[in-house]
Amino acid sequence: MRLRVKYSKGGRAVFLGHLEMLRLWQRAMRRAGLPLAYSHGFNPHPRLAFGPALAVGIESLAEYLDMELTMVLDPAGVKEKLQAELPAGLELLLVFPIPDQAPALTAIIDAAAYRVAWEEPPDQKFLQQKAEALLSRPVVQVSRPGKDGTRVKDIRPGVFQLAVKPEATLAMLLECSSRGVVRPEEVVSTMGLEGPYRVTRTGLFIRQGDALLAPESIAATEIKTAGKGLLARD
Repeated sequence: MRLRVKYSKGGRAVFLGHLEMLRLWQRAMRRAGLPLAYSHGFNPHPRLAFGPALAVGIESLAEYLDMELTMVLDPAGVKEKLQAELPAGLELLLVFPIPDQAPALTAIIDAAAYRVAWEEPPDQKFLQQKAEALLSRPVVQVSRPGKDGTRVKDIRPGVFQLAVKPEATLAMLLECSSRGVVRPEEVVSTMGLEGPYRVTRTGLFIRQGDALLAPESIAATEIKTAGKGLLARD
């Protein structure tokens, strides 16, 4: 049986890295008594698969992981037992079954939504001008350090949506796939914006033409239109 888990990550939990999160989930699942399926081979490990990695320090309203169990269980019961073993800052939002043949989260998710809010919000008209200026540029280059030195990447194709929201916050829909990732701090930097700000990942999606499909929609067939829904809701 495969279960997909949707959860939020906030509080002190935002400072946990990927490996720490992996160990945390494994311990919580063992304490909850879940019959986890294990891989074969010399070093078996639980069959867990996470969605796209979240940078340390960023809050998220919608993270995902898939787990495989050796028997069929009631998802509501799994949710209750597992939540009781999780630390503050991690809240289970959904636990639901997915088909055994469903592709991995990282194979289907290709867009991430973010909200950027400043401690001292900039002028909203100024922010709107900055957003429009970036969207009008055919190329937006950023420098990224790597093992082989710094490389330059054009992130403009991966900025799918950029909108100014009430209270001078920015809503972004950015590429987040196996082909490439655009980071919200890169967008803020290329817009020439400064000052302390807070980034929240508000959703992960599968782009299908002009539509956005949430990972839970594999079971619920929930579709949101990209042009109207996502940034309008944030």
